[in-house]
Amino acid sequence: MKKIEKEELHRIQIGILDYFAEFCDNHELRYWIDYGTLLGAIRHRGYIPWDDDIDVSMLRKDYERLMDCFNREGMGRYQFLCPEKDREYYYPFGKIVDTETVLYEMGEKGLKIGVYIDVFVVDYAPDDDVKLRKIFRKRDFYGRLRRYQLPLGQAKISAKRIGVLGIQAILKFVPRQYFALKIIHNARKYTHAETKRVCDMTDPYDKIHWVVSRKLFEDFCEVEFEGKKYHAPAKYDKWLKILYGDYMKLPSKEEQSAAQHDIEAYYIE
Repeated sequence: MKKIEKEELHRIQIGILDYFAEFCDNHELRYWIDYGTLLGAIRHRGYIPWDDDIDVSMLRKDYERLMDCFNREGMGRYQFLCPEKDREYYYPFGKIVDTETVLYEMGEKGLKIGVYIDVFVVDYAPDDDVKLRKIFRKRDFYGRLRRYQLPLGQAKISAKRIGVLGIQAILKFVPRQYFALKIIHNARKYTHAETKRVCDMTDPYDKIHWVVSRKLFEDFCEVEFEGKKYHAPAKYDKWLKILYGDYMKLPSKEEQSAAQHDIEAYYIE
């Protein structure tokens, strides 16, 4: 197989994003570029120099419509993966992959997938903070169990490692997508409530606990990313400050290195 270098990886990802954006526009599905991709668009007008992926987000109702129709009505080269459709897929959010490529996520110790873009989900959140904390606690609990299903790699033997290996020995009998589906079920509790707030209830790494007014994702504009225009929240300045604080300030070299993904990608011959 022919290895895909970083510049070519970006080109393939942009191809996926272009197809996804056109598909969403044609089917009246709302999306926006998000997280590091949105930050890159505003600060660099393209990729953050040390970044190697693309993030988009959708409200749950648009995401589920995409999940239902993308593979059926799409061109075939690009496929939407999610645990509801694929027993071997264990993220609680979706990815759109280029099936003419293969990508190994070394950080996941062997996850074999195609070059992709991440499709994150924004859910309605309860207006009651006690109920919100309960949902986050349950999400984080299932997220930890999901990670225990992944191999540990070559770390040194320790009491903690032995304990984790014991948990893994038990969880290997649990279906691969089980905990991702648990996270999704927990996240969908307020899907039809249309509360005043929204949040990310499917982050599987128990890092994200933001909650914001739903109005932040009601109005959109277009921003430039790698010479093309894509949808972004009209209040992107407010959103990026919530996510990153002083987002126009470049992070340290150590933070830049930590943000890079450990991946290898190839064309399928």
